[in-house]
Amino acid sequence: MEVAEYARIAAVEDGHWWYRNTRALMADLLGPWLGAGQTILDAGCGPGGNGAWLAAHGTVVAVDLAPEALAFVHERRHALDPVRATVTQLPLASQSIDVATAVTVLYAVDDDAAAARELARVLRPGGALLLVEPALPKLQRAHDRVVGGLRRYRRAGLTAILEGAGLQVRRATYAYSFLVAPAALLALADRARPRPPRSAGSDVDRRALDPVFGRLAAAERTHIARGGRVPFGTSVIVVATRRDRRAG
Repeated sequence: MEVAEYARIAAVEDGHWWYRNTRALMADLLGPWLGAGQTILDAGCGPGGNGAWLAAHGTVVAVDLAPEALAFVHERRHALDPVRATVTQLPLASQSIDVATAVTVLYAVDDDAAAARELARVLRPGGALLLVEPALPKLQRAHDRVVGGLRRYRRAGLTAILEGAGLQVRRATYAYSFLVAPAALLALADRARPRPPRSAGSDVDRRALDPVFGRLAAAERTHIARGGRVPFGTSVIVVATRRDRRAG
């Protein structure tokens, strides 16, 4: 990811509707596995906003390969324990993590299956992993290039990767269905013009429609929290657990 992109994310991640709603959705979905005094992994933590709320449940190890991202964690997220590492080689003992999260991480990793296996390795039996990844390959556009995205996922493809890593998928759904139409239009517009320079920046700070999108996201989140599934969306969310052999 471009260095300037971390600054853009850090500037908006506490207030932007997408980040706020995603954290609330994560809390809803991880509720059965969150307790007190836990050891939690925020893999690919970026500037730290997506994992900071988890500090209320224990020690949060915030891992990222980019020193620019970890500089924001050091400066602003004092409750997190920042560690520089790649998600495919975590400096953590096997079965040492109660809950792990990775928000828009695997889509930027060359070997996403290896990353999934590594996340599974560090989970304790019964521990939970939550992934939020960009969805629908046809929506790939300039924003993906700026943030280092290599691919987008379909729900079935992402669940297959986690099952291949030995995890048991508990929930899998798309999210942000109301963004599909505008994202498709942006993708078409990108393909119709010359490739923009890599310094063009992402669209995280386009906030004119925050109030509208925030209300739509809240309604969709309520549906998901009640056990519903969203049939399509710009993100795919999966919760998986490491099988507890003691439970048979």
